[in-house]
Amino acid sequence: MNTLIQQESALIGSAREIAALETKSQARLLVFSDSHGDLDTVRSIVMQFGAESDALIFCGDGFCDIAACLEEASRDESLKEALPPVIAAVRGNGDADSYAVNMDCGDEEEQEPSRKITAPLRLELTAAGRNILAVHGHRHGVDWGTETLLSSAHTMDADMVFFGHTHRVFCEENGGTLILNPGSCSGPRDRLPPAFATVSFPGGSERFKVEFFGIHKGVFGSTDIRPLPV
Repeated sequence: MNTLIQQESALIGSAREIAALETKSQARLLVFSDSHGDLDTVRSIVMQFGAESDALIFCGDGFCDIAACLEEASRDESLKEALPPVIAAVRGNGDADSYAVNMDCGDEEEQEPSRKITAPLRLELTAAGRNILAVHGHRHGVDWGTETLLSSAHTMDADMVFFGHTHRVFCEENGGTLILNPGSCSGPRDRLPPAFATVSFPGGSERFKVEFFGIHKGVFGSTDIRPLPV
């Protein structure tokens, strides 16, 4: 469960949970991107996968959906319980640099610090001893390749780089660094369905386990999420 408070680092969650994530023996990350206003899909992903994840990584273009999800979670206990304890959400080229969020915290004095959520261009965090860089990718030329991303990863000593923007699933390990795009959870640009990913790993230097999932909309508005072979 997330405290819904944004820290000075721009990570969302309590300082205690953020510190605990750094030293966990293993971690599971829920990674999605490019929701572009599809709050229903964001909510479905969180409700089905959030509670069993240690952190949520959102790679931009749809930050409004993260803000709306936080606002809704302040009033909906089931959604709040499903949100991972740490959220790292970055700004895409279609996002604003901050969002107003009207929290219902039950204490007027505690509402003001959470009223404005900053959308940073990049975030760095640590999970189970692994250094993570999250960006949208539009400033790294990802439409033409991942060389600039990889260079940034090496400069920042990042073990994992997550990005979005292209709306295409991508996963590659280069020199021990995982570079991953979960695809778009709303509007993919390839022949795959809307998608997202989970990344699980123990601490140390063991390999990552990456799983992609496809999102299928039912005729009556239901959302069916299935493993996606990539």
